[in-house]
Amino acid sequence: MKYRLHLIIIIILAIGANASSLFAQSLFSGLVLSERENGLMVVGVQNGSPAYNAGLRDGDIVLEVEGKKMSKLEEYVGFSRKIKKEKVEAYLTILREGVKYEAVIKVYSIPVYQAWQEKVAKPTGAPRDAKGKPYDYWFSKGTRSLKVSEKGGTFHLKERHYNEAITYLYYGLHYQPDSIDTALLIAETYQKLGKLYLNRNMKEESIEKYKISLKLYASSFKKTQKEEYLKLIFSNLQEIEKELGRISPGTTVSS
Repeated sequence: MKYRLHLIIIIILAIGANASSLFAQSLFSGLVLSERENGLMVVGVQNGSPAYNAGLRDGDIVLEVEGKKMSKLEEYVGFSRKIKKEKVEAYLTILREGVKYEAVIKVYSIPVYQAWQEKVAKPTGAPRDAKGKPYDYWFSKGTRSLKVSEKGGTFHLKERHYNEAITYLYYGLHYQPDSIDTALLIAETYQKLGKLYLNRNMKEESIEKYKISLKLYASSFKKTQKEEYLKLIFSNLQEIEKELGRISPGTTVSS
């Protein structure tokens, strides 16, 4: 053959039982790619994958990913691994029949976005040796991180544990997107993170986390009539209003 053919099957929406953990952690777009002189040619697209939904089709040439030129599959594998850890969307420059165009591959959790309008990373699934259902596994990891954060420690340690808890709880929410308990726990964790930043006089970071917390509380309020949930939401809204008053006196929140 004129070209040395390298095929990589990239699965994100549903990692099959036979897919290795390396693929699950490294690759994100649902493509079968082959090296060519002018880039990476798409020789297969998984139906329903993020790449398929972004409009990529057989014969397209991937020239760049997030502005970085791609010519080797090894580069693509390493860079896609980095992107998957840091982003929920990836911008690709594609060449099709001599014309360049941009494609946006969305690698965020569709169930979480549909239920809560939050773009967060999609979990790769629980480890094979994990006990119980994926939701139980990730929810348990999230609550453990919160318990560790409550034991005290340095600012950076608490910040890390709060962020870990949020990530794991969102992973759980992916598997049970209607779980108001999980959404409220995420909102409370964002609230704690906002207060942590505020006590550090990091006002912009604090406001950012409080905004996400408020959004989740508001969404939860619309989804439930349970009195215990409503009491929790109103109590926490009052607490956030008080904290925001430390930043800008007279600031109010509404549900």
